[in-house]
Amino acid sequence: MAVEMQAREPALPGQPVIDPACWTGEELAAREDWIFELSAPEISDLAAMAASVRGRIGDDPSGLVGLAREDFSLGAFAPRFERAKQILKDGVGLVLIRGLPVDDWDRLDLAIVYWGLGSQIGSPRSNNPQGDMIGHVTDKGKDLDNPVHRAYQTNAELYFHVDQCDMLSLLCIRQAKSGGHSKLVSSIALHNEMLIRRPDLAKVLAEPFTWSLHGEEGPGQAPWFESPVFNYVDGFLSVTAGYKSIEKGHKLHGTQPLSDIQLEALDYIEELGNDLTFETYLEPGDMPIINNQAVLHSRTGFEDWEDPERCRQLWRFWLGTPDYRPRSPYVENYLHGIWAPEEKRRVVLEAWQSGS
Repeated sequence: MAVEMQAREPALPGQPVIDPACWTGEELAAREDWIFELSAPEISDLAAMAASVRGRIGDDPSGLVGLAREDFSLGAFAPRFERAKQILKDGVGLVLIRGLPVDDWDRLDLAIVYWGLGSQIGSPRSNNPQGDMIGHVTDKGKDLDNPVHRAYQTNAELYFHVDQCDMLSLLCIRQAKSGGHSKLVSSIALHNEMLIRRPDLAKVLAEPFTWSLHGEEGPGQAPWFESPVFNYVDGFLSVTAGYKSIEKGHKLHGTQPLSDIQLEALDYIEELGNDLTFETYLEPGDMPIINNQAVLHSRTGFEDWEDPERCRQLWRFWLGTPDYRPRSPYVENYLHGIWAPEEKRRVVLEAWQSGS
């Protein structure tokens, strides 16, 4: 059955945007068309796909890097996954695949299926300079305020933000002892609500901000670049928020400090985001996929387990999808994710092995 999509009209600066990716948290909670609970036959076919691919790459997860979309067959799940892709592109802008058996499959089978699903959407992107193609979102004791530390390496509450890619996929492996709730907000709805409440701040957010590359710039790249938060590109609104990346960018050598009204605008994103958010607690086996320029995400702070083998862990897969929504200048700076030499690109399955 085809997914019914709402109308979309060309996005114009200073005007409310009509887009199917515009929703409130309450509205999203009232619908289930974006949630795909895996059936037993679908899980069986995905397991068969893992076995087939494993026969080609052996026990080396980095063998996934050399495979193409055509190397993965989703079997019984293929028709429903096509619906999911429609929703990512022309619907609410996010889907939740639920029920991957993370406790029953070994990590390599799980990685094959995770990679295989992502490969049907776009091209994998590197998560860090070490070339990790699957990132590990886990607390490594990093400091959120350190200029070169990344927020996903902490247990802190995060600001609403986007990742360095077109499309973001996460997979919950383990939950924290407490906290760590995921928060999602339609960036289209946030834009429209800001036009109503504070049009002066909406205008500020449509002007360039300076973003830090967190010390992860590639050859010839400056340590920072410029991009607005509200971007009107080819008739689409593409939103790229990131309070800490902007704050750190405006403190780098050769940049201007944030003005009072810029700070007020960034703070107001958080206020509106919390008013409009959909909050959920990801269960092991939950796999959200997010259209990065239509949906912002964050999470609450968390307390973790003392046992490292029980600590909160999410896998993260970044994808390039040029045909889903026109790219903002922010995303143009991350066409290959975080720069890493091609020969270093790899897949590691445990956080302690990874540079992410």
